[in-house]
Amino acid sequence: MLGDTAVAVHPSDERYQALIGKTVRLPLCDREIPIIADDYVDPAFGTGCVKITPAHDFNDFEVGKRHGLAQISVLDVEGKLTLNNNEAFLAGLSASHDLDETFSLHGVERFKARKAIVERIETLGLLDKIEPHTH
Repeated sequence: MLGDTAVAVHPSDERYQALIGKTVRLPLCDREIPIIADDYVDPAFGTGCVKITPAHDFNDFEVGKRHGLAQISVLDVEGKLTLNNNEAFLAGLSASHDLDETFSLHGVERFKARKAIVERIETLGLLDKIEPHTH
């Protein structure tokens, strides 16, 4: 989530037509990212919206290339979060209490970091549900 650079919807999904071209803010770092239209999205799966993380997913990488999205890598070679002094992650962010809390995850292994991130999002009242999904 911390490396997301867009939210994608299918171009023919009428539910989201009015949102294409607008932006949303990522919780925990307050990054403003665009809502884009791309055929990659399956409008019948889940909400029909897909977060795009070009630096961490092969499919998202291709979407990112098509839309000129930044690649924000937030993991090191050992699978730990690398946030401090990470120019790509820091680009466009402003200091905030939420961002300070997020920096506390620097160096944390990805599965432990995911658990902490889910807990924070749940505490903020931003989590509806988690559904298992086999990749």
